[in-house]
Formats: sequence, structure tokens, C-alpha cells
Amino acid sequence: MAFLPGKVYSVIVYPFIVLLISAVVFTGCAPARFVKPLDKGQNAVTASLGGPLIAYGGSNIPIPLSSLTFGHGFRSSCTGFIGLHTTALAFGVVQTEFGAVKRVLVQNGWRPGISIAPTANFMYDKWEHQSSFFPQIDAHAYWRYSKRPHYVYLGMSNWFDNHNTRAEGEPQKIHWVPALQLGHTLVRHGWDYTLELKYIAPGQSNKDLVVDYQSLGKTGAMGIYIGITKKK
Repeated sequence: MAFLPGKVYSVIVYPFIVLLISAVVFTGCAPARFVKPLDKGQNAVTASLGGPLIAYGGSNIPIPLSSLTFGHGFRSSCTGFIGLHTTALAFGVVQTEFGAVKRVLVQNGWRPGISIAPTANFMYDKWEHQSSFFPQIDAHAYWRYSKRPHYVYLGMSNWFDNHNTRAEGEPQKIHWVPALQLGHTLVRHGWDYTLELKYIAPGQSNKDLVVDYQSLGKTGAMGIYIGITKKK
């Protein structure tokens, strides 16, 4: 992107960066990474696409945010992972995450398995030379519902923002952004296919923001994500 003329940058790149940073600060902009820990010694690579719904061109579409995540099973109950947001990278924002998912309860019949996932999110904007850090912790309940290893999950994501300002220098009054998520993972021969729906920032107004988020009402934003995982 360094070769772009200033006018092109101001018309194309900068508005997208504002959109991206606004999406990150308001939503966290990513699906759940690993709901269940991998087997001990197992590796996995996940590609995901999706984001919060916005009004665009007369339609409601998800922001097309993509990412890649690598995970490794250190124990059968604990998996570490690192991620890179590829759409952000294409526009000059390096966004990474480092975290782990820990199983705290094994599924027993209809009693779900429970996992928690603390994560550290880092962003660096090469255009403005600014860096940011956002801690996050997720919790999920998951059910394997048949003889096959497919499962559904319910979860809550908690995104924390300790900054005093938002995009465009606006005051940051929201320092905790929760999100509720519902997902289904289809498991087939070393491949996982996941669809996730997310209700982001329930109870918080979605009016007068940089981005015109779409929701069930005047609060929060709805998001949709798909993910494909290769395990080995």
C-alpha cells in the first residue's frame, strides 16, 4: 500500500481503516477461535470470514473481515493459539492475537462441556504508527449431540478497552463490550466447518456511530461468521 498516491489513500484506505478500527473497538470483530481444546499434540489451522452486519448499498451485509489462526494442543484439556487478521493486514493494520482455551468441565450426557479462553489482542497501524492492546476472555458451553463428533455451542465473549478515545478522536465511554454467540461445528475427516451467529454489545446504543450497524433493535449489532479448520 505504500505506493498509493495520497488522494487514493484518503479516499480508499483511510475510510476502511476508520471502519476497521471502529468495528474492532465496538465488536471485537472475530468469531470464537477454539471452543473445544484440540487433542494433545494436534495442530490446526483455521480460516474465517465475516463480521458485524452493516447497511451498505441498500442491503445488510457482514463486514468482510478475514483471519487465519493456528492452534496446538499442549494437553488434551488445553490448546494455545495465535491469529492474524488478513483483511486488516491488507490495509496496513497489523492485528494479531495470542490466547489459550482451557476445558474446565467435560461433557456428561446433556450436561455441557465448559471452556474458557483468555486472549491478548494487539493492533498496529502502519499509517499513523499507533499501537493498541485489547484483553479478552471468552467462555463457552458445548454439546456433542450425536454419535458423530458434531457439536453446538453457546458462549459469551468479553472485550475490554482501556483507551480514552475512539476512532476520529471521539471519547471512549465504553470499556467493556460483551457479545453472545451461538454456533454449530460440523466435523468431517480432519476438517471442521463452523457457522456462528453473534449478538454484539447488547444493551448499548448503535446510533450515531461511524458505522451503521444492523441489529434486532436500537442496541448492539448482529454478526455472522463462517470458519473452516484443518486438523492434523
